[in-house]
Amino acid sequence: MEDVISSESAGAAPAAEAPEISRDEIVRRLHDPALTLIDVLPLELYAAEHIPGAISLPLAQLEERAPVMLSDRNADIVTYCAKFT
Repeated sequence: MEDVISSESAGAAPAAEAPEISRDEIVRRLHDPALTLIDVLPLELYAAEHIPGAISLPLAQLEERAPVMLSDRNADIVTYCAKFT
């Protein structure tokens, strides 16, 4: 996984404009209830390994399901699609 991960509020800025968060910041905030981690890998890969507490929302379903699952447009949301070790 890269050292910088894209983060964005649901429905806010496109990925190209979304703020970034470092791996270290994510590690510091893993137990922060204000941070929502979204794993966008296919369900099979999520089931095999994911960051504890992350929500599975496969990229292919993101556009359809995100508005319902991530309704708080001001939430701190981090999406990732790689191993986090």
